Amino acid sequence: MTSRLTRLLKARHTVLKPTSRSLVSTASSSSLLLARDWISESLYNLEHGYFNTAASPVGQLPDSLPFQQLAGQQAYLQTLRLWYDKLQVSWLTPAEIFQPFYGHAVAAALLEKLPQKQPLDIIEVGGGSGRLARDVLDYLHDHHQEQYARASYTSLEISPKLAEVQRQKVLHDGKHRSCYKVAQHDASTPVAWGAVNEQPCVIILMEVLDNLPHDRVWRQSSEADWQETWIQSSGPRHDRMQHKHVEVTEPVADPLVWACLEAAQLQPGHVSQSWLHATLDWILGQVSPSGSGSGQTMWLPTSCLQLLQRICAARPNHVIIAADFDKLPDVTVPGQGAPLVASTINGQTLDHPSYLVPQGTADIFFPTDFQLLQSLHQLANQGRGGIQGQVMKTKAFMKQHADLAKPLTKSGYNPLLEDFSNTSFYIGSAGSCSLQ
Repeated sequence: MTSRLTRLLKARHTVLKPTSRSLVSTASSSSLLLARDWISESLYNLEHGYFNTAASPVGQLPDSLPFQQLAGQQAYLQTLRLWYDKLQVSWLTPAEIFQPFYGHAVAAALLEKLPQKQPLDIIEVGGGSGRLARDVLDYLHDHHQEQYARASYTSLEISPKLAEVQRQKVLHDGKHRSCYKVAQHDASTPVAWGAVNEQPCVIILMEVLDNLPHDRVWRQSSEADWQETWIQSSGPRHDRMQHKHVEVTEPVADPLVWACLEAAQLQPGHVSQSWLHATLDWILGQVSPSGSGSGQTMWLPTSCLQLLQRICAARPNHVIIAADFDKLPDVTVPGQGAPLVASTINGQTLDHPSYLVPQGTADIFFPTDFQLLQSLHQLANQGRGGIQGQVMKTKAFMKQHADLAKPLTKSGYNPLLEDFSNTSFYIGSAGSCSLQ
C-alpha cells in the first residue's frame, strides 16, 4: 500500500528533551530551540505533545484480521479502511495489522542473532500498543520454552499513557508477568539504560526512527558553509496555539549536527561538488530563512545518532533490529530527507507544507536513509570495534523469517509481503554479538 493510509501505519515513541536556551516572562514567552529540540517538544512534551494528547493516536485491533477469508488486495484494503473509520485513530502499526505473524517473524529473527545458550535480553524502544511485545513473548513461550525461561523483555516508553497501554496488553492475563516490564524513560538519557551492561541483548526499534527529531541544515549554494536551524518562538505564555515560529540559521556548531552532516556527505550517493548540486540547489532549494534567496536544505537524523551512542555505550554487546519507512509519499516540506507533517481530523488526513505548525497538533515523521543509519551505527560504536550491518526490504525479511501461509488471501495476494513496500529492516550487531 503506498497511499496516505500506508504511511500512517506505524508506531514510534522515543524523545530527546530540549537542552537549548529559552526566555520566559509572566505574560508572554520567547524561546530559541534547535530544530530537533523544537520538534521533540511538539511530539513528546508531557503536557501538549502529539503523543501525549487526550486522544491517543495508537490504534488497537481486537483480533487478527481474517486474511484467509479475504478475496484479495481490495478486500484487505477495504477491511483496513473500515477499522480506521471505526477506531478513529491516526495509525495502526504493522505489528497490529499482521498480528501475530509480524511479531512471530521478529521473534524468529532475534533468536537467530543471539547465542542460544545466553539469557535472552530484549529491549524495545517505544512499544506502541504493546502488540509486538505480546506476540514475541507468545511465540517464545509456545515454541521455544528453553529460551523463554531465560528471557526478559523491557519496553522503554516515554509516554505515561502508552506505558500503561503496553502493560495492559502484555500482562492482562498474567502470562508474561515474570519476564516483562515497562520502564517509563526517555531512551536518549543515561537513566533509561543504567550502568554499563556487558550481557548480549537485542534492541528492537519498530517504527521508532521516523519520529526521532531531526535537525535542519541549510546553505545558500554548493560552495557555501552549512547553517544549522534554530526556531524562534514567541507568543502568549498560556496559549501556544497563538505562538509564532520563525527559522533562524547560524553556522553549524552543534556536535551532533556536525557528525551527522559529515556522515551524510560521505554516503556513496552524495556528491559534494558537482553539476548535480547546482541542480539540487534548484530542485531542493527554497526561500532562505532570511528571505534572501534560494538555497539547499537537508534534514539530519541527529537524535538517531544520539540514541545509537547511548545504546553502544550502555549495551556494547548488542543486536539492533529496526524497521521503518525508507520513503514517504506526498511530502511537501522542502529539503532532502524532509518530514511528512500530517494531522488526522475526523478520520481524514490533512498534510501541512511546513513543520512549524502549532506544537502538538500534527505528527512529524521522517523517511529513514538505511545506508546512513548503518554508517551512524558505526560512528556511534567508534572506539569499541566495528559493527556488522544488513539492510533489507521488509518483503525479504518476511520471506526469511515469517510463516507466509497464515496471512495469505484467497487470490494469493499476501499483504505481509506486498503491503508496506516503502519499508525496510536494518539488522546491526556490535561487540560479541555477530550476524549469523
